[in-house]
Amino acid sequence: MQISLHVSVMVAILSFPSWSFAGSPNAIIAGSCNNTASGFCNEFNGSSYKATNVEKSCTRQKMTFLAGTCPTEGRVGSCLMYKGKDNESYFRYYASFPGFGIKPKGGVAAAAEKQCFQMKGEWIPN
Repeated sequence: MQISLHVSVMVAILSFPSWSFAGSPNAIIAGSCNNTASGFCNEFNGSSYKATNVEKSCTRQKMTFLAGTCPTEGRVGSCLMYKGKDNESYFRYYASFPGFGIKPKGGVAAAAEKQCFQMKGEWIPN
């Protein structure tokens, strides 16, 4: 049950690019949605994202909105999604991933890298 909840949250986050986020073409980052309990944070740096929409989405998903980048402390790696496109974003993974007290076989970084591969992202070890 807990793993399926985690997957549902990840699917909801992945749906962000299909939403309308009309932002400045020079935007560096619109904000981040942080989920400390699950060990991940999604950072929205593509020019199509708008901070107010990211904040609303974070709140709807019961995640903490950060006005800037995701934290760096405890990060084990990142998954770059939609590289070079206006909906580019990063999934940042932390030592507590996938949350809920689950200890993934092979370790956290291996589990995060596998998920990144499944989402067709580019894995960046920390």
